[in-house]
Amino acid sequence: PPGPGRLVRLPARGGRRETQGLLRAIAGTEIRPGRSDLGALVDALNRPPRRRGVAVVISDFLAPPQQWARPLRKLRVRHDVLAIEVVDPRELELPDVGVLPVVDPETGELHEVQTADPRLRRRYADAAAAQRAEIAAQLRGAGAAHLRLRTDTDWLLDMVRFVAAQRHARTRGTTR
Repeated sequence: PPGPGRLVRLPARGGRRETQGLLRAIAGTEIRPGRSDLGALVDALNRPPRRRGVAVVISDFLAPPQQWARPLRKLRVRHDVLAIEVVDPRELELPDVGVLPVVDPETGELHEVQTADPRLRRRYADAAAAQRAEIAAQLRGAGAAHLRLRTDTDWLLDMVRFVAAQRHARTRGTTR
């Protein structure tokens, strides 16, 4: 079963029914907590060598870019790469809720954070924005198309807008 550190290959097939089946398979993939080596997973997409195609990487890309940027550039040599960055808005800013218990995902250690401090909340938001900007820059540098999906918005509408913008960019605004 899929989980951290496990690569799931889904065959590309044309047609509406196949596309809906692919989306159902992605949506139905079991999520297991824990860290994965994103770089190793992206590297695995290059093995065994396959025909040129589209490689889609769905991640929060929160692992350090030095772990995944080079494998992504390497993947881009042979394939078109679409990086779908999933963003939870709760990771972008701290709410003012007083003392907030947080768990370090690496160590499992519990920390208490005083969120009433506006300077702390501002520093957190600035750091989160800088992290997202670095992710975008690394994806751009790898030559990947970048789609950012937020968990608090309509993903389908975001995807339709992204595809329309890609098509517009590819045709430079000309009509067929």
